[in-house]
Amino acid sequence: MKLGSSEVVVIGAGVRGTSIAYHLARAGVSVTVLDKAFICSGASGATFALINVSGKPPAEYTALSLASADLYPGLSEELDCDLEYERGNQIYTIIEREEDVPAARAYAEQMSSVPGVSVTFLSPDEVRELEPAVSPAIAGGLLCHQDGHLNPFKLTFGYARAATRLGARFLPYHEVTAIRVSGGRVCGVVTPRGEISCRWVVNAAGIDVPAIGAMVGVEIPVVACRGQVVTTQPLPGLLRQPLGSLKPNKAGPILIGTTNEFVGPDRSVEVLTMAQRVARAIRIVPALAQAQMIRAWAGLRPWPIDGLPILGPVPEVEGFLIATGHSGYTLAQITGKLITELITRGTTSTQIQSFSVTRFRDGRFHFGMYAFRTLQRREAERPTSVLAG
Repeated sequence: MKLGSSEVVVIGAGVRGTSIAYHLARAGVSVTVLDKAFICSGASGATFALINVSGKPPAEYTALSLASADLYPGLSEELDCDLEYERGNQIYTIIEREEDVPAARAYAEQMSSVPGVSVTFLSPDEVRELEPAVSPAIAGGLLCHQDGHLNPFKLTFGYARAATRLGARFLPYHEVTAIRVSGGRVCGVVTPRGEISCRWVVNAAGIDVPAIGAMVGVEIPVVACRGQVVTTQPLPGLLRQPLGSLKPNKAGPILIGTTNEFVGPDRSVEVLTMAQRVARAIRIVPALAQAQMIRAWAGLRPWPIDGLPILGPVPEVEGFLIATGHSGYTLAQITGKLITELITRGTTSTQIQSFSVTRFRDGRFHFGMYAFRTLQRREAERPTSVLAG
């Protein structure tokens, strides 16, 4: 069965996929978005939705994040949707111990060396001027004027609605099972409900990016990274802005999040881990000790094994593009812009060679593949079961 044709098929209806669809449709390109579930059903719906510049070393990643962050002002009007977007004077992290202050100051200096980025060390009193509910027992904090945050659902659905108005087509519950290739170029996408002919495929499938890549013989080294969150009862006015691993939302509850966990495709919530994070949150904001915790949830983010995003084409298959990484909301705007430029112009206005998937086979990745090594160790330690048949 044929599902028609489209110049571009985007796989994944998260914030990246919907941004790409919007930017393509605005450029007059016919685009269809497929997702095995529904819009915003994956990591894009399980997030703080921070527009984070200050936490993105090395320098080229910081610069890419800043370029994307600079595209957000005015987007609410462009999409005709209140995104609840705010920017500036956002505290990136709280320093609890005096012995960590020198490292924090050095980090602020390192990040501020990137043109256009300003990360400032704050004394405890300066932190409390911005957030009076913070404990006076802290050692300080880091503030970044370029960081921001917004409502994840309003942005992702805002992109999708705007793209639809411009002619884009969204097909939820259409899982991709194969990608057709002819003469070294993609020519179609197969789902259980039918096939779509196309000239371009954009792989923005979140933690399923490696499985989609394997359909055209491309290895994409991405692992699942779990983030766990506890939601409090509504506490209006307690915090004005995100505070490291704490984020208030417009409705009043405060989200308390965990660090990155490489545990494979495991969305379960670990009570001990969350108890530790809540205890830290109470040390920072003592009033949280009286709050009720009403919900806990977890999401799985796609994490390239060196921590940096993967953007652009692959040499093996013409017309196949990758758009993935763990910082979807920070990079959504620039990702939509760059993928559209690649398809319509064959080049990009921002240099993305550092983020090519070829860096892994060439040995050009930056970090020690911490995510991959941790996952390997966990898998090796996992008990195995043998089923008799």
